[in-house]
Amino acid sequence: MGRSATRAATAAGAAIGGALLGWRAWKRSELGRKNRGIARGQQIVIVGAGFAGINVAQELTRLLPADRDARITVVDQNNFLLFTPMLTEVAGGELDPRHVVASPRRLSPRIGFEQARVESIDLGNKSVVLRIGPDGDSTRTLRADQLVIAVGSVPNYHGIPGLQEHSFGMKSIHDAVMIRARVLECLEQAATEDDTAVRKALLTFVVGGGGYTGVETMAAMNDLVRGVAREYPHIRPEEISTVIVEPGERLLAELSGDLAAYAQQKLQDRGVQVRLKTKIASAGDDYVDTQPGGRIPTRTLIWAGGITPNPLVAKLDCTRGHHGGIVVDECCRIANRPGVWALGDCAEVPKSESRGTYAPTAQNATREGSTVARNIVSVLRGQQPQPFTFEPIGELALVGRHSGVAKLYGRHFSGFIAWAMWRAIYLSKMPGMAQRSRIAIDWMLDAIFGRELAEVPAAALAANQNGD
Repeated sequence: MGRSATRAATAAGAAIGGALLGWRAWKRSELGRKNRGIARGQQIVIVGAGFAGINVAQELTRLLPADRDARITVVDQNNFLLFTPMLTEVAGGELDPRHVVASPRRLSPRIGFEQARVESIDLGNKSVVLRIGPDGDSTRTLRADQLVIAVGSVPNYHGIPGLQEHSFGMKSIHDAVMIRARVLECLEQAATEDDTAVRKALLTFVVGGGGYTGVETMAAMNDLVRGVAREYPHIRPEEISTVIVEPGERLLAELSGDLAAYAQQKLQDRGVQVRLKTKIASAGDDYVDTQPGGRIPTRTLIWAGGITPNPLVAKLDCTRGHHGGIVVDECCRIANRPGVWALGDCAEVPKSESRGTYAPTAQNATREGSTVARNIVSVLRGQQPQPFTFEPIGELALVGRHSGVAKLYGRHFSGFIAWAMWRAIYLSKMPGMAQRSRIAIDWMLDAIFGRELAEVPAAALAANQNGD
């Protein structure tokens, strides 16, 4: 490149950079003008650091850029945002559990964070009582001008006897770490076990629920079990049994029939038994009872058969809906509670034209968060809030190593391309370049060297990362 061309390129770069800085300055000035009427000292408290709560906070920092605009505080019992779509890869041993969490303190200097357990919430006074410290031996009260409830959900065990006591969930880092540890523990024991019945239970792995979480969990666990078992010369491949139990007529009811059929076939090709129209009736230390089908001897049961709003919701003085969530209007406001909002898995956000409520998914929670932030700012400016409307971009699911299914913008994809899309899309959504880099390196090391056989002390690793 000649000197004149270099100068021209430098000048063009400087012009583009200057234009970008100018646009940002203008945008900030415009927001400052719009926010001039907002009363100073506004306190916005967001309870919950999941997808919904964090997206409220991040959008607020964009719309309220100046410290005088408002004080934004996020409260959660854990000091991290858990990127739940990648939990199954933690359970499968492909990702380090520390790499799928991000600190809310690093999201923006405008976001204040308090790690505490919520003792109670007074919706009328917009106040939150917090239990502070590892023993929760002290309390303090946060008062808000705008209060956002985004406390998420917990597994729904549907009253099935023994299920909660004898199964793993797939909602937290602790769950994912414990599942991987249990798989390795079972393989180690089975390698030296002579009792046929005990050996069979050790080498049988069951997942209850055939939705996205159940299918991806089974895919990850099946790959882990069968891949790692090659290192155990005394375990034959035919001894391993992986079973997914679904009460419906097919897996992945959210997807089209052809994609669901593809996902099922891929699982079966990889050795998974798919039991449709089958319910889990009870569970114990070393068995799962199914109807129909009878008893399955197993030491490993993972429950992915549904969620229910955080128990904190039941203590709130508000109306609850059919699924137990907080009833809100189309703008995510709680009736008769000015300045109080609810969203995400703990709320039942109505669709327009009485078409039911939005599903408790990360996609919906993320978009609801942006809408609630904009509505809070509108209210502070004296304007009317806007209803939440959203049509999902699509859905993706992994069904095994280098294989997935996807529906994006109405188009269907399957196989390697869907798997690659899953990884690319979710990697791009992971907060922070540092975490994205660590995940990419984990994937590269897994591709080169395979999964690690060492059993991590699960309880110790998860002790400081036990999240919902």
